[in-house]
Amino acid sequence: MKKLIAVAIFLAFAAAGVTYAGTRVEIKDSEQAAAEADMHRRYDHPKTEVVPNDQLEVVVTRDVIMHSCCMPPSLVVGGKITNISGKPIDYVHLHFAFEDKNGKILHGESLYNHHAESLSDDPYIQKILNEKPHFDPILPGKSDTFGFSVSCTELPVFSKIELFSNDIKQ
Repeated sequence: MKKLIAVAIFLAFAAAGVTYAGTRVEIKDSEQAAAEADMHRRYDHPKTEVVPNDQLEVVVTRDVIMHSCCMPPSLVVGGKITNISGKPIDYVHLHFAFEDKNGKILHGESLYNHHAESLSDDPYIQKILNEKPHFDPILPGKSDTFGFSVSCTELPVFSKIELFSNDIKQ
């Protein structure tokens, strides 16, 4: 009986040796691990989550942290909005909510779709450009874009970004 157990153990170790013979364990040196941690810290962030809207389809096409030699890093979010309602939409006022891990809103930003960007101009800019705020309606089935950029130095530490598009003028 002891011989049988010994043979079984020997065969088990032999099979395990053959199984793990080709396995490689990659050990990262401290410089490589530090470089990967730095890349993660500089470029990773919680991606923007779109809150659904029954009149619009909102698709985020760009959500990155941009770096430049001449300015601090910026969070850049861009996308496309499509009118899925049966009526023209004059403009869409988009709201970004930066939240902590408990869902508390720490910071907010807002913007208009590109065809209505002049709605956010202040009176001084309107005077310089010699124009009044205006918009081009988004017809049913048609699309427009939006773009957002904010310096990361102006943002608090956040765990979630939500994009609301419930401020629509029809």
